[in-house]
Amino acid sequence: MRRLMWLVGFWAMAGCSVLPGIGPKAQAPTASPTSTPAASAGPGTPEGIAAFLAAYVKRNNAANKAMSAKLLAGYEGGSSLAIDKAGYLSQLKLGDRDHVPFGYTQPTPTVTAVKGGGWFVTTAYWKGKKETAKEPTYLLFARDGESWLQMYAPDVFSDQAVDELPEIAKDASGAAVEVAQADAAGLMMSPAAFARSYAAHLVGKGAAASKSRFAADRLTTGAASTRIKMAPYAKLTESARPAAAYPSYAVRTADGGALAFTTVERTRRYDVRQGPQRNYVQQKNSGFLPGKYYTYMKFTELIQIVAHIPPRTAGPGQVEVIGSYSGITSGSGR
Repeated sequence: MRRLMWLVGFWAMAGCSVLPGIGPKAQAPTASPTSTPAASAGPGTPEGIAAFLAAYVKRNNAANKAMSAKLLAGYEGGSSLAIDKAGYLSQLKLGDRDHVPFGYTQPTPTVTAVKGGGWFVTTAYWKGKKETAKEPTYLLFARDGESWLQMYAPDVFSDQAVDELPEIAKDASGAAVEVAQADAAGLMMSPAAFARSYAAHLVGKGAAASKSRFAADRLTTGAASTRIKMAPYAKLTESARPAAAYPSYAVRTADGGALAFTTVERTRRYDVRQGPQRNYVQQKNSGFLPGKYYTYMKFTELIQIVAHIPPRTAGPGQVEVIGSYSGITSGSGR
């Protein structure tokens, strides 16, 4: 599974250099595993998770090579399926059928199964032909009948210390405890409140007090910087909201907080400022937006987010977004 950088920039007729990209990091589409012969609670041993991920990778690569949405739907669910189906379509529109197999290495010794057996979380490092990622990817699988579907696959940000990732709490049986989306007991905010507040924060909205509740992260700082840099060239209209069509998950962490997985839908429209120097906007590497647009460009993307919600304490605290995975799902322009 590999992330590509979506770039959007303006050029003037006179030949201005490209501005920094405004899109979040996105990946080439991948697929997830079908059902596994492991026990119904999921692979809970080092050998079990290694075998499970080996099957996962084999089926991912088969689906990627075929670019088959039908095959993909047997391995993925939620926003992962929506993002990766759109990625296949985008690649086909671009005529890009190149397939480079990938793998995973260094999976966590045992998965963190949630009490009740409905879903589990593990981490592993993406491995390509000549490189291995320095930061892990969270892989969240949920049960669908006898199958396990990959629902989330956010990459940990490069500036996040891997040895400081939140530890998931376990009960006496070794299982993790799920946190309901509306449950704020002992937390700075509930997972659902986090999703709503962060969506507004991502597009520069929300009260100052609300913004202060989030630690700086690559998504929001990059978006804020781009709004400033692009302002002379285009008027930006953007909105974001929790993508309620896709499930969110949260689990209690050892410090009393929660590790939350949620999906945000963001829509951005760039209206080119007209003047003596003719500017245009272009989205690279997207079959949904294959050309140059001199009037406007609009696109929608899904962004998977993994965040640590701290426990409620007397002192100040901030929610930390520690990883993401995203992809454009539609676009238009003129």
